[in-house]
Amino acid sequence: MARNGRRTRLGGLESTAIALLAAAAGALAAPASASASAPHVVLAGESLWSISAANNLTTRTVAAFNGISEDSTILVGQTIQVPTVAEGAAALANAGIVPGSPATSTASAATGTTAPAAAPSTYGLDPAAASSWEAMRQAALAQFGIDLYPAGPLSAYRTYEQQAYLYDLYLSGQGAPANPPGSSTHELGVAVDVADPAMRNVIDQIGSAYGWAGTIPSEWWHVAYLGG
Repeated sequence: MARNGRRTRLGGLESTAIALLAAAAGALAAPASASASAPHVVLAGESLWSISAANNLTTRTVAAFNGISEDSTILVGQTIQVPTVAEGAAALANAGIVPGSPATSTASAATGTTAPAAAPSTYGLDPAAASSWEAMRQAALAQFGIDLYPAGPLSAYRTYEQQAYLYDLYLSGQGAPANPPGSSTHELGVAVDVADPAMRNVIDQIGSAYGWAGTIPSEWWHVAYLGG
């Protein structure tokens, strides 16, 4: 009886161990539910725009995913979550933001930041380029319901020093592609980096009538005024 009782107890332990192993194996086999977003610790000189551009995302997308406004000031050492394209699109949808719609924030045109839909969109551009841009912008709103504006600070006119700053970020691997200072069309006030691919799509369709076109095949965001 004792021997049989011991066998019964061992059998129970073995069954329990097998069940635990099976549960562990099932947990390992289950697909991960964690977010695919990647944390990015803000470095000196970085902005929400430069982080977004470096990851081929719009400032609006990254801001929405992090639950902050597009003109938020980010601090060195702060962690920003960089979403996948799908996660970013979901964040915009959850926030009720339509890609290509006007930005909600306002800032100085002299620095090339976003502006409300009703304001003239000079962004520090050359007068001829600014006039043509505004005409194209009104046509985009009328024909497509899409506003046209820069992605963020320094996305339109830049000084030599500002271009040097972005070029240094690019060389250090912290920023989007940028030309050496003294060689960028942004410094001439005839280029804009738009905020959303939908804007570029509109410019590809109507921009030639206003002298604006994409000039760098690898950069969907970059458009320049070629005259008209």
